[in-house]
Amino acid sequence: MAVFTPSYPLTFPTVSGIKTQRFALTRTVAVSASPFTGQEQVFQHEGEIWSTQITFPPMLKDKAAVVLAFLLQLRGRRGTFKIGDQDRKTIQGVATGTIRVNGASQTGNQVALDGFANSTSNVFKAGDYIQIGSYLYMVTEDVTSNGSGEANVRIEPALRQGIETIADDATVTYTNTTTIMRLDSNETGWDTDQISKYGITLSASESL
Repeated sequence: MAVFTPSYPLTFPTVSGIKTQRFALTRTVAVSASPFTGQEQVFQHEGEIWSTQITFPPMLKDKAAVVLAFLLQLRGRRGTFKIGDQDRKTIQGVATGTIRVNGASQTGNQVALDGFANSTSNVFKAGDYIQIGSYLYMVTEDVTSNGSGEANVRIEPALRQGIETIADDATVTYTNTTTIMRLDSNETGWDTDQISKYGITLSASESL
């Protein structure tokens, strides 16, 4: 018997839109406080991940079938899919054209980019999303390019060191940005009401 395996990551279905989405960044931070002095020690570890919880609008069978087929193809937590913040598909900044990484093997919470218009304010604005490679980052400060169209962009989370190499001249995506996520549960379920409208929700976390 032939076993077909979908090509992951899958594309998120757009047939129905979404009703609500929660989008979050979770960090691994430990705080240890002395029981005697109250002094604290704070330890931040790697492992920052995006997560999302989505509620689809009530759907009739035809649209629900598309969403359910997508979910079942994920095979619980086996498969992955691409998704971003559905309310922030475009930037507030004025960047246009092709923006690229300026320098190989960058690390940390700042990335050097080029390809901007020369000496331009607000090419990216704080809160804009950018995607480098497979992963998603949020710009944390307004960005102004220099006379050569270059800029250092501060981001959260940190670049995915050891997970994905940041190559020089890699293209930076700044519209319809996504990251790669995996369902949080192996169970795929749905509800129906007396007029055959389907209620579907999902919860997923970034796959690193």
